[in-house]
Amino acid sequence: MIMNYIQTPLEALKLEEYPQEVQDQFFDCLNNIPYIRSLIAADRPRAKDLPRDEQGRIIVDVTKPHILENMDYFREAGIHFQQTGRYTDLRVNANPNSEYMKWLIREIDRCHNGMVREEDGEWIPGDFYFFLNYMPIQLTKKLDDGSSASMRVMDLPDTWEGHYYKYHYLWQARKNGHHAVELARRGCGKSQSVAQMLTKRFLLGESWKNNKKVTCYITASDRSKLVGGDQTLDKFQYAIDFCADHTQFPSKRLTNTMQNMIWQTGYIDLDTGVKRGTLNSVVGRSSNADVSKLRGSRGVLYIMEEAGSFSNLLEIYNNLRPSVEDGARVFGLLYLIGTAGDSESDFASLQEIMYHPDGYNVQGNPNVYDKEGQGRKQFTYFFPAYLNRADCYDHDGNSDVTKALLEVLYDRYKVKYNSSNINAVTKRTAEIPITPQEAILRSRGNIFPQSELSVRLNQIDNNPSFYDDVYCGDLEISAGGEVKFVPTADKAIHEFPTKDNKIEGAIEIYAMPEVGQGGKVYSNRYIIGVDPIDDDESDTMSLYSTFVLDLWTDKIVAEYTGRKMYADDCYEVTRKLCLFYGAKALYESNKKGIYAYFSRMNCSYLLAETPEYLKDKDIIKTLGFGNKAYGVNATLPVNNFANKLIRDWLLKPVPKIEKTESGEEIETTEFNLFNIKSRALLKELILFNPDINVDRVRALGMVMLYREQYMILYSGDLAGSKKDIEPDYLGLDDYFTRNYDNRFLED
Repeated sequence: MIMNYIQTPLEALKLEEYPQEVQDQFFDCLNNIPYIRSLIAADRPRAKDLPRDEQGRIIVDVTKPHILENMDYFREAGIHFQQTGRYTDLRVNANPNSEYMKWLIREIDRCHNGMVREEDGEWIPGDFYFFLNYMPIQLTKKLDDGSSASMRVMDLPDTWEGHYYKYHYLWQARKNGHHAVELARRGCGKSQSVAQMLTKRFLLGESWKNNKKVTCYITASDRSKLVGGDQTLDKFQYAIDFCADHTQFPSKRLTNTMQNMIWQTGYIDLDTGVKRGTLNSVVGRSSNADVSKLRGSRGVLYIMEEAGSFSNLLEIYNNLRPSVEDGARVFGLLYLIGTAGDSESDFASLQEIMYHPDGYNVQGNPNVYDKEGQGRKQFTYFFPAYLNRADCYDHDGNSDVTKALLEVLYDRYKVKYNSSNINAVTKRTAEIPITPQEAILRSRGNIFPQSELSVRLNQIDNNPSFYDDVYCGDLEISAGGEVKFVPTADKAIHEFPTKDNKIEGAIEIYAMPEVGQGGKVYSNRYIIGVDPIDDDESDTMSLYSTFVLDLWTDKIVAEYTGRKMYADDCYEVTRKLCLFYGAKALYESNKKGIYAYFSRMNCSYLLAETPEYLKDKDIIKTLGFGNKAYGVNATLPVNNFANKLIRDWLLKPVPKIEKTESGEEIETTEFNLFNIKSRALLKELILFNPDINVDRVRALGMVMLYREQYMILYSGDLAGSKKDIEPDYLGLDDYFTRNYDNRFLED
């Protein structure tokens, strides 16, 4: 494998000394992530190789990075300050024609318009220039005593290519009249970058033409994400104080209060009492509980910190757009930031924006960050774990991707096999992600195996013929009462989350019901779980969902998820599935409509009674009577128990026959989750947290509660000897299967 000079060669990495699992993952990333392929490419271009615009600047493609060279050229002021403790040796002189004023005006111009290196067209935007030269941040540096210990010190930033391309992405978004979204690993300077953007606009405005009465807003779901010692506004306060001490940028303030999170430049004219100065402002707001706090405001910059933690992100985002847009004119930037592995974020809404940027007027790019075939074709900006990892980049900020990637993967391996916490590797993966799909893994509140579920999701997405053997359509009942499958043009829902709950969906059949010699479906082979609805219309995102499970194979064989015009139409889908598969349905009895419908159709016998073992385990208090004898009231203890059953079912080892290179067949095992064919179910399980609508998970939970009844009845052997019994055999009548052990049927 031929790579550019920045990368550590494969032989120098000594891959053979690492576990095979790490080696396989390493080459999988190198071969299947387009962004990594561009970063390590032997023919990766330099600035001089790129086309230029009318101003002589190279045209930067943030998804096809070029090699950065001599980046200290753009740090002249910052380097001088690091060496001398001052930004210039020129004496302060207010005369516009003085050398000092010419220097100061040049610096402000660079902070607004950026800086270009004429010899090769390399350039950086104004915000990045201010960041490199005037934004003190905490840097991790090694001690000089020869030990491996490090310390955090305040200094001006190093050049990182991750920052270089982020600032170019932000510049392109503003230039194109779009907004911006960033998803990034922990420890990559997101809050420092945000504090810089606030600081520059507070002191100098947005541009030469827009430098007075400029207002910036920053909001988070709660105050603790904005202030509290080392949060964004704490960094902003330090930066404006630093500039007040060391620069000639405006320093007087009319308002300067961390308590109220409001700052304004300017001063009071002692003679007239009139406010003077630029009167630029920065305002902080915690707005998760109150969408109206920012409605009606007008600013040049709105920053949403930890955007994934907003419970009503899409509502807030859409309410803010009129604050910076007037028709096709966009006079401000909305900048949403998501932190990988944030335990309080569910990322469902943020993921919707990141993967569908065009629908939200967000600057989008080709999705080179996910593995090919994973995710969507478009994405916003992603700062992955292999960019600018400590000790894995050169002086100009170019990343040694091969070294960083191997370190990340081996770190995960050590966590995986040396931790007793089942979620430890998921948390580590989410916080230090290689792809956006890894970054949105929920590290808290999700007990499901997200990493393995993501692998299964990738298998589906990378297989263009995956749905070729899946039947999609509807069920019809003939005049003779026979239920038949009918293909239709209706489309099943494969995405989660959906934009609304107005999608009807369609029945997906992964395996047709098995019948015996008499042409009848085997009794007690199939079971159904339902997460119902009661209302014909709803303002929530809730959908109707039902799954069919084959007890003999322990696989999901059919699904319907959607929301038809009337709730009764959804109930009818479940009734027909019951008849088609010869199954009974266990449902969430919190919703009463499904029982009333089945009773009206004289089909209440198709509904399953509340499993008795739930009372034996003290999960429920009593068994009901009449209509309350059916279904399960989905209380918190019931759902928690159902989630545990789902996890056990997902991780159940199942045998698999594989062929070796010599053609020999060997038996291996894999998790049961690799048999799941419902793409949307996989996404729900990956994004699960108790605070969002997960209708498929709740329907699957009903299936698992019902399945557990058979697990207890047949001592863990779901199939038993029923495979050899004709479906019309009286011994399979519901009376006997409920009251007699399956062992007596084996002979």
